[in-house]
Amino acid sequence: MEESSSSSVRPPSEREGMIVQEILERRLVIGLDYGTTFTGVAYATPAGNRCALREIDVVTDWGPQMENHDKVPSVVSYSRPSTAREQQWGSSLSPNAVTMVHTKLELDLESVAGELDLTLQVLDGMKNLNFLRIMGDQEGDGIPAYSHKSPEEIVQDYLSRVFQYLGKVVEGFSTVLRVRIPTDIVVTVPTGWSYMAMNSTYRALSKAGFSRTSFPMLQDVVFVTEPEAAAMYTARYYSDQRQESFLRQNRYFILCDAGGGTVDVISYKVKQLQPTLQLEQIGNPTGRKCGSIFINLEFKKWLKRLIGEAKYRELDPDLDVDKNAAHAFETTSMRQLMRDFDTLKRDFQPNSHQDFHLDLPHPLANLDIPDVVNKGEITITCADMEHFFDKCVGQVVGLIKEHVLLIAKRGGSPKDVILVGGFGESSYLRGQIETTLRMWKLQLRRPETSWTAVVQGAVICGIEKDNISNLRRANTCKYDYCIRLDLPFSDVFHTMEDLKNSNGGSYAEHQLDWLLSKGDLVLSDRSHRVEREITISFSKKTRGIKEVPIYRYTEDGERPSRFKNAVDELEEACLLSIDLMQIPLTGCEIDRGWGIRPDTYETVVTLVTELKWERLEACVKWRDLELARNSVLY
Repeated sequence: MEESSSSSVRPPSEREGMIVQEILERRLVIGLDYGTTFTGVAYATPAGNRCALREIDVVTDWGPQMENHDKVPSVVSYSRPSTAREQQWGSSLSPNAVTMVHTKLELDLESVAGELDLTLQVLDGMKNLNFLRIMGDQEGDGIPAYSHKSPEEIVQDYLSRVFQYLGKVVEGFSTVLRVRIPTDIVVTVPTGWSYMAMNSTYRALSKAGFSRTSFPMLQDVVFVTEPEAAAMYTARYYSDQRQESFLRQNRYFILCDAGGGTVDVISYKVKQLQPTLQLEQIGNPTGRKCGSIFINLEFKKWLKRLIGEAKYRELDPDLDVDKNAAHAFETTSMRQLMRDFDTLKRDFQPNSHQDFHLDLPHPLANLDIPDVVNKGEITITCADMEHFFDKCVGQVVGLIKEHVLLIAKRGGSPKDVILVGGFGESSYLRGQIETTLRMWKLQLRRPETSWTAVVQGAVICGIEKDNISNLRRANTCKYDYCIRLDLPFSDVFHTMEDLKNSNGGSYAEHQLDWLLSKGDLVLSDRSHRVEREITISFSKKTRGIKEVPIYRYTEDGERPSRFKNAVDELEEACLLSIDLMQIPLTGCEIDRGWGIRPDTYETVVTLVTELKWERLEACVKWRDLELARNSVLY
């Protein structure tokens, strides 16, 4: 018996080989939910394309002086820490820190008004370039507390700190696991997130460490919408873990992901429960920027009217609350006030008929305004609180109603609405939704783990990526690409050496106009299209072939702006030959006046570059006529 037992024991080298083989059969799946107000990270190491929910781990250790919850505040500060050595991000902030908040929404500023509003806020924070005031705001080390960085750079700095603590988790794995295990990263984004916002998010997270540099066996970076991720987790939560009977085959349900910045809604039909849960998406997810921070914005507008602009500016000198500018940075006083208001907001009940009292922080702690403020204390009536909520709540209910009608058009009727997300913790929001749903004979459900439903759902999507059709895989633009143009001359950006006068205008000759940037996002389900208008001048004698080269730049570091300084650094990646004889002269004449017949003609053509998954193409169009097309060296 002893001999038999002894012979069954494997030698150490064989046991180690089996462990290595088991590790290599696994893969690492990381979920990242970068939110407007909070951020979550989760991971799993499944052996196949399925894992139990208990095998998904949510990162909760964010280091010293953090509250170490399932999520960490999406806040970063460039202020100097105090002697307590705060981390200056998340909830570890020095008492006098100026914080960058809601930066995520800045990534989706597509309108000129939104960009102008952000620029004005930056100038206000920079004291309109009054350097004496800037120096006055500096701390002991001569560094201004207000960041000059772009939203993308601020997000990168924040995600770098998030990655540090994910890295500590990964460092706990064996060397074999970290270096040789296949890895997928799943990133959640709001519904309808623009390419510009996704590109900035992708560039920021890649530079922050969520890249092949950190994970040598990185297979896929995948984008999924927040409501889709939440639905995947929540359906599994109710069917597998809670074994709730309301999820039945062919039954419809609606999921509402109510976050800090955006609220997204999606509808599903249960296709099957066994042996695995399968869901059919109904229509497209919809969303709006009506999350909980917009309740804060309504409160700020009300407070400004209550105490007057001069006093309000002592609390919050840099945010114009009369504009729908969700992007902001917060002073210590405003951060303290909003933290107290958030507590009232979360606990506010429908039909409470209760007034609330709130103490203003320094420097308004002793403010007295007859019948308005009593020794720094303000009164918020129940009607005031309802006003703060109602605009957002109305939009949330409207989104849900759209999906009820969508399912009805298919001849179906949903029975349940599942509410997840931080905004879903609001008693008032839940109460208002429940009141509306009762009229439609729908039941509101909210899982206990709703706050992390999105990030855990992201992990599920990564594990089951081969069976989910709506995932958007990400690729990276390999190089920088540009064309050579004469641009309108600017004393600020151009040198006098490049000045050229032509057709009554002043131009900077042979400038580089960058079309694509190294590191830009390329999505699996859509090409990245960039257009540029090019003005071409010609005469009857030169009306032949016009060549437009596209250049590739493979160097690292700052890109050149002048062709003359970069001839040896640029590679010709493509040559587009335009036959000007295809363009009729009528309408292209340059008027010389006095009835003199034109000898010079001018027209505008459009250069279109289209970057697909692994291919770059370019063409030149004149109106609807394609003049040239070619593949670009990629």
